[in-house]
Amino acid sequence: MVRQPKYMTDLSLLNEKVHYLSEIYSPKKFIKKNNISLLHAHHGQLGILLLPFKEKTKLPLVTSIRGRDATLADQPVAYLEHMKMLFEKGDQFYPVCHYLADRMISWGCPPKKIKVLYGGVDLKKYHYRAPDVQGSGQNILSVGRLVEKKGHHVLMKAYKKIKDRFPNSTLTIIGRGDLQEELLSLAKQLDLGDSFKLLNHLPKEQVKQHMMNADLFCAASMEASNGDLEGIPNTLKEAMALGVPVVSTYHAGIPELITHNKEGILAQENNVDELADALEYMLNTRKHWTSFTEAARQKVEQYFDADQQLLLQAKYYDELLGGKRK
Repeated sequence: MVRQPKYMTDLSLLNEKVHYLSEIYSPKKFIKKNNISLLHAHHGQLGILLLPFKEKTKLPLVTSIRGRDATLADQPVAYLEHMKMLFEKGDQFYPVCHYLADRMISWGCPPKKIKVLYGGVDLKKYHYRAPDVQGSGQNILSVGRLVEKKGHHVLMKAYKKIKDRFPNSTLTIIGRGDLQEELLSLAKQLDLGDSFKLLNHLPKEQVKQHMMNADLFCAASMEASNGDLEGIPNTLKEAMALGVPVVSTYHAGIPELITHNKEGILAQENNVDELADALEYMLNTRKHWTSFTEAARQKVEQYFDADQQLLLQAKYYDELLGGKRK
């Protein structure tokens, strides 16, 4: 079920199995006709919207919790009160990292209702390739919406600090969002010239190709001025699965994915100098790239494999339904 077509990121998925919540006039008839035994809301606000549906159908309701769900950033009036109601009436909650789980507990969610469920990578599509430790490429890539919490502006300033020491290096950012003009203006102000590219949102397969061609991937995630947060960026997991060395920050759930100096290098969030040092260190120590990327791939395989996470999700469903999943 979705609210409106505009909330679907891939309109090719629209088919006879997609139903609009506002057009379901008899929830009981709907669940009987479609053989539904459980409701799963994929964001906190959707969980709140589904509470009346749950009450009418008596079905269990589980809710995934992502970065923004555990903040008050740009949320509707009385969002926290509604979330507390959801915590009380909902059956299970699946935050995408332990950091968000702790946030939920601090808001009053019973710990027994929480099961951390990491977002996964389809490892059948993301194959590891050993990094080019003998090469001379210095192409840095970052992928993510052009919003403050992605920290693109911090990355650009950090890159400026090291650019002269790596004259053949490049920085490419892929994404779209409200900060596009601001970032283009910043690039001119920093005089990044041809070494910097800002590419609009690209299809998934093209993003993957850019990742495979990158020498270093950076996610400069940070808490936005309005409190908005990440969970764990999927792009980091994808880069790690492909064997691209990574640099990121001590933000939200990222340290659950990357242990500093093991799977990659971490810097304090919103810290230009530390991020610049991390980028410079990684570019100067290619001999360590193999050990970094092998550990990173192993971490993704162990905890962030999409197939394994889906099996875990199904297990949680079964436990909630008492082994009666249809």
